[in-house]
Amino acid sequence: MTSRTIVQLLKCVGIFTTSLLLQSGASAQAQLPGRNLATIIVPYPAGSSFDIVARRIQPELGNSLAKTIIVENFGGASGSLGAQRLLNADPGTLTMLIGSPNELTLPPMTLQSVRYKPEDFRMVAQLSIGALAIMARPHFPANSLSELVDKAKRPDAKPLAYASTGVGSVFHLAGADFAKRVGIRATHVPYKGGAPAIQDLMADQVDITFLPLIPSYIQAAKEGKIKVLGIMSAERHAGMPEVPSVDTVPALRGFHYSMWTGLFVSSKVPKETADIIGKATNRIVATPAYREWVGERGNSAGAVMDLEQSAKYFLAESGRFERLAREIKIERE
Repeated sequence: MTSRTIVQLLKCVGIFTTSLLLQSGASAQAQLPGRNLATIIVPYPAGSSFDIVARRIQPELGNSLAKTIIVENFGGASGSLGAQRLLNADPGTLTMLIGSPNELTLPPMTLQSVRYKPEDFRMVAQLSIGALAIMARPHFPANSLSELVDKAKRPDAKPLAYASTGVGSVFHLAGADFAKRVGIRATHVPYKGGAPAIQDLMADQVDITFLPLIPSYIQAAKEGKIKVLGIMSAERHAGMPEVPSVDTVPALRGFHYSMWTGLFVSSKVPKETADIIGKATNRIVATPAYREWVGERGNSAGAVMDLEQSAKYFLAESGRFERLAREIKIERE
């Protein structure tokens, strides 16, 4: 076989391979609703931990699904407005949601205006997992978690004002649980997302908050704009290894909260469509580049699961959060 023949064969293989890839993308697009556009709803403002993950997977997922993906921030009511927006989306379009039990499980238990239930959503992939942190305003007169608890327990102490992303959110529950465990008075101050809550924390408008420790918060802590007093897990956070676990304070031993993000679609979306989206997303999650990116932020990449495994996981997590809400006795508002 001559070198010219080999070159011609290689060209043919290249053309054939490219054709297969194009057919694969076209096939995926043909099986998905809508034309060339799709939407990922983020139920919090821009800059939140959910928003950061959405924009990280946006281009790769768009390429894999042969669609231009738009990230839409739609915050409010503990993320339930964004969740409801997914369910109200035109079935003729491809609409997805970055979510967790915080938006899909807790609001129906805590907000009278919410009518959906966890079963209305189908999880197609898990994206990231990270522990929460206890953060305080920059001029709060405490530089450690034990100092915070001691000062808050003084007879003349004012109730601690703690910020959350909304009534019935896991961050609301964490604050109520914190107050109950250490025996202090606390006032809940709800916001539409982590970004505005942190802004008021930096401005000394609220005392503490319980949120995922994302890079911007780590930077704010290094600049003295906030104080990070404890990590709400048994292990320390890779981004701030000097900050101790909450387990160092006896009353807070086991006070562990984590926040994971997943990609969801409406349960009305055909299984075949959900499977295409799930497989495309899992391919991203499994890449070393993505896992390294998540690790650099002190979190862990999500587990790669098929649709059945994702459904079981979401059901179990929803049950855990429901039990937690009942234990804390958060009333429906």
